[in-house]
Amino acid sequence: MVGEVGHKGYSVAFIDTEIEPKSHKILDVGCIKENGSNFHNASIPEFIQFIKGSRFVCGHNILNHDIKYIGNALVDAGVSPANIIDTLFLSPLLFPTKPYHALLKDDKLQSEETNNPLNDSIKARDLFYDEVAAFKQVDEVIQQIFYLLLHDKREFHAFFRFIDYSVTT
Repeated sequence: MVGEVGHKGYSVAFIDTEIEPKSHKILDVGCIKENGSNFHNASIPEFIQFIKGSRFVCGHNILNHDIKYIGNALVDAGVSPANIIDTLFLSPLLFPTKPYHALLKDDKLQSEETNNPLNDSIKARDLFYDEVAAFKQVDEVIQQIFYLLLHDKREFHAFFRFIDYSVTT
């Protein structure tokens, strides 16, 4: 069995949302692309235009939170639901000694301030690339075990596709 780690130059956009808890209204969307261009607005039509051309989207807890509110927008922008990467699930796998896997909110001075989705999308980007680097550092046998156990799971398949990792027999 041989495992291969690569990257085919896929475009990825990192996103986060701020949702009003009672009405579930989208208050704000933050997004940053690999080229550094960013979006910080509540307009879904503008978000769709901004994200068009991105093959993958990535966020922290995107599968259980953000996708509920912007899933249709991602499809309208041409992003396949199979190409959604969630850093939340990768974090405990690749950083098992960290007891807490939430994004640090050090940009918030007071706990009652609203979240800043653009800042959180930047943090998700940084965490994602740390996770990619950590995966590449893991022993090849462990990489293969991770892949064989998780490649077909919703929470992990897009990660393996993005880094172009597979195990052949």
